[in-house]
Amino acid sequence: MVKSAKVTAYAQVKEWIKESILSGEIPAGSRITVAEIIEKYGVSQMPVREAFQILQGEGFIELLPHRGARVLSLTPQYLTNIYEIRGVVEGLLAKRSMPHLTISGLNRLKELNRQMEGMVQAGIAAEELVKLDRQFHVAIYENSNNPEGMLIYEKYVGLIGSLRNKYGYSSERLADMVKQHWLMIDALQNQDANMLVQIVQAHSEGAMLDLLKAMDN
Repeated sequence: MVKSAKVTAYAQVKEWIKESILSGEIPAGSRITVAEIIEKYGVSQMPVREAFQILQGEGFIELLPHRGARVLSLTPQYLTNIYEIRGVVEGLLAKRSMPHLTISGLNRLKELNRQMEGMVQAGIAAEELVKLDRQFHVAIYENSNNPEGMLIYEKYVGLIGSLRNKYGYSSERLADMVKQHWLMIDALQNQDANMLVQIVQAHSEGAMLDLLKAMDN
């Protein structure tokens, strides 16, 4: 029970801080301290420190030795850099996963994309689509036998997911996302590694451009 309460506490603190950053209540470039968060939310020190660690890992803040943390600026260049790195890493993970993907694994991918296709047609909220999209990609990449690569992929999942939940997707991006997922599945079935890498990287670039446009509006 103690462990469950601890997880709930730091997860809640993390979400409070994250929302304050995304809303602009805590501006980019500003410094936040453990003491300030404790006073603001009435929580103990440990969950705040754990929340800071997670938020640094997700790319929201930078920890400053003995001085709390600095909120990172989510500039177009910063996000472009993130997507460029992820595109390369995801292409590698997909290529490494191809020989190990089973028929049941392929069927799982098809089912996930069918669910996404239905949600897009029904106009389901971005938050649910973010979850399914992540499940789809993890279902491919987890077969790569490359835990270090997976750590890089996972590093900015929280940041990108939070931005998607806030800004959503364009209708064009949603259609392209589902279409590109089907192309990935075809490349996996055909054992076409070069085509798979091209599609994965185009998928990442398309996501980047769509998000940057939404944030600019």
